[in-house]
Amino acid sequence: MDELDLINLKKQARVAAATGDKARAIQLYKEVLSQTPDDDSVIMEMVPLLDDENERRNYLQHVLRISPYNEEARAALAALAGSDIAAAAAQPELEVLHCYYHPNRETRLRCNKCGKPICTECAVRTPVGYRCPDCVRELQDKFYTADSGDVIKGAIAAFAGGLFTGFVTFLAVMLLGGFIFFGFLAAFFLGPALGGGVAELVRRAMGKRRARNFPIIGDIAFLVGIFIIAIPSGLFFWSLFSIGMAALLIILAASTLYARLKF
Repeated sequence: MDELDLINLKKQARVAAATGDKARAIQLYKEVLSQTPDDDSVIMEMVPLLDDENERRNYLQHVLRISPYNEEARAALAALAGSDIAAAAAQPELEVLHCYYHPNRETRLRCNKCGKPICTECAVRTPVGYRCPDCVRELQDKFYTADSGDVIKGAIAAFAGGLFTGFVTFLAVMLLGGFIFFGFLAAFFLGPALGGGVAELVRRAMGKRRARNFPIIGDIAFLVGIFIIAIPSGLFFWSLFSIGMAALLIILAASTLYARLKF
């Protein structure tokens, strides 16, 4: 199961939970956890739906094993114990610390996974609390499975998509360059459609694997392909309207491509 499938399962689980279908939501969350058993954010979303207190307790204890400073899990365990004293004891004593990344800055905040002291500038808010940049990067790295070969294939696909988009842009300006309304309307619809289509081509070329910073690499390769067609054709030396139409189409296509590759 790839990352996109997991994201879709999470969305379906959240929708089921929001509509009151607890059984379906729990089933979907557990399916996600069968692939990523240490995803504490999924566990914390599922726990309130569970009726069995022992099952809740086991899941919460698992969260604390992988994220010892998870305050939400600690509080939930204390609530299960039904004791305000236990809840208070579960809270770590506040102390003045110094940020791991900025030693000259005092803080009372810790990463809820590894326990590093972090200042407000370094803290990254997640669905289960604040985490340090290292833990966030470690979590993200699980989804970046593409190797250098995949990156090259993806860049080539983006470049080819750029060539095609440049050609379509040239044709659109040739055919609709004299019609302001229809020209901009065509650019408005063609841009996102072309960007989305190229994004799917790139995903397939990379085997649906992801690489850190590839959205930027892919967008650059895409734009290079466009301009290899657009500049020799004299596209940007035509009328002011033609330039605006071409620019709108290219901007929408490139921004759609970037957004699809990033998310």
